Amino acid sequence: MFVRPKKPVVEEPVRVSLKELGFEFDSRDGLLRNIDTHKPYRHEHFGKDKTKNAELYEKLIQNAPRKVAQLLETDSDLRMEPIAVPDLNQPHCNIYATPGALSKERLVVIVNGNGNFCGVWGWSILVKCGMQPGSVIEYARECVKRGFGVLVLNPNENICGSDGIPDTFNTCTGYATNIEGSETPEEHVGYVWSHIIRGSKAEKVVFVAYSTAGIAVTDLLRYDFERFTKKAVGIAYIDSAHSVFQLGSGPLVWLEAAAKQWETSNEPEGTAILNSRTGCPTVSVTNNTNYREMTPSICMESVLEYAEQCFERGAKIIDMSQLPFDEPIEDSALDAVEDIHVIQSTTSNLPSDGYIGWD
Repeated sequence: MFVRPKKPVVEEPVRVSLKELGFEFDSRDGLLRNIDTHKPYRHEHFGKDKTKNAELYEKLIQNAPRKVAQLLETDSDLRMEPIAVPDLNQPHCNIYATPGALSKERLVVIVNGNGNFCGVWGWSILVKCGMQPGSVIEYARECVKRGFGVLVLNPNENICGSDGIPDTFNTCTGYATNIEGSETPEEHVGYVWSHIIRGSKAEKVVFVAYSTAGIAVTDLLRYDFERFTKKAVGIAYIDSAHSVFQLGSGPLVWLEAAAKQWETSNEPEGTAILNSRTGCPTVSVTNNTNYREMTPSICMESVLEYAEQCFERGAKIIDMSQLPFDEPIEDSALDAVEDIHVIQSTTSNLPSDGYIGWD
């Protein structure tokens, strides 16, 4: 007897709000608090019941980060505007810009890493320590005070769930659809650069790149060097995972002159650290907490002072005409480098001035 195969059932993602979990971020101090008791969240919420504590924590770290994007829009000091990538007529994610950011002379572009939702340095510290150390909110506020435009990218929301809501590969369940132009963090940063930042009226751009975001930002320097260096005046790396493997002389010289790495270390604050992988001056950030993700918050003042210096210096960083044309630098540590992702084309007629994946 013929049995008709069952049609697959598309399961809708189960999304729970913070309020339904009994928690909300305090608008005064940014801490995640219990709605009933007003006490800050503690991992031992259910006492010694490890199973319940773990289940609650898992739900919180999947839902609390979404509040950051909401706050970027509603915070009275920011009032950031969402920009759909690629557009509203298809699956998309949002990036966020302060009013008139893309027309300002000075623009700070903030890119988080590690698979987190938009504007989140780390899920764990967002839940345990609050908005100030766990998100980019304080960075954005300080930039606005200094008169900078701010653009917050969204490199990890690469898919939309079956309900149409943007999601990350870490948190999505069931069926999902790729977001065109943002299939990977590197492609997202490349798309936003080539379609939004590069042609904007912003004259001077400084990137703040945390963790794995450093890889994507360095790709811009590698694949769109001439146009990137006409507008970008600096890169502030924080615990960046990038490598200068196979960068040519132009990007190497530019990095040495126009980029800086802040690195979690046991050394005294601001101590110079030798790190040949980064290709730029590297300084220590003394982080005495148990969370490495606290480092962006700890070094914020130093990073923004550096951004100010980059803006003052401008784009005339190196004399391009004096650079030799050479082959990419070889790196004997090739086997240890696993963080560089390049789209290979099967055609031989490739553009010479851009990354084929997004140019």
